Amino acid sequence: MSDCHVTGKVTSGSQQQYLARNNYMGSWATGVWNIVFVGNQNAPESHCGTTGGSPYTNVAQTPIVVEKPYIVKSDAGFSLMVPKVETNKVGHTQDFNNADEVPFDQVYVASEKDTAETINAKIEEGLHIVFQPGQYNLTGTINVNKANTVLLGLGMATLISTNG
Repeated sequence: MSDCHVTGKVTSGSQQQYLARNNYMGSWATGVWNIVFVGNQNAPESHCGTTGGSPYTNVAQTPIVVEKPYIVKSDAGFSLMVPKVETNKVGHTQDFNNADEVPFDQVYVASEKDTAETINAKIEEGLHIVFQPGQYNLTGTINVNKANTVLLGLGMATLISTNG
């Protein structure tokens, strides 16, 4: 669980391993073992063993994190949202206000019929790439030579090397 705002009680049930990162939680209940909290508000304190409480590991801040890009639709059309790097983060992202908005005229939406050459040409043009779901049988390498280029796969976008 990450980047969530939960005003009530969160319970992991019988999960044996659980990771919660950068959340606001009203409270936390239960857990079995190997429950790890990183950068959460209202998480239980670290505790070892099973006597006197559940075994939790709590790291107060997330040293460095970048959330995953996502797509939004507004009256102006679609946009690719590219979250910024955050350091020493505690809690969730307030109001989703930590992302650069990239209009879709700067994004190429690839289909499984596209070749590596086509995708590389779009990257060279300075476009970000969004892969639609599908199996991309590629005979060449995708080369990302421009800093901060986003390649985002939707659904089951699978890139397959046909040359091994």
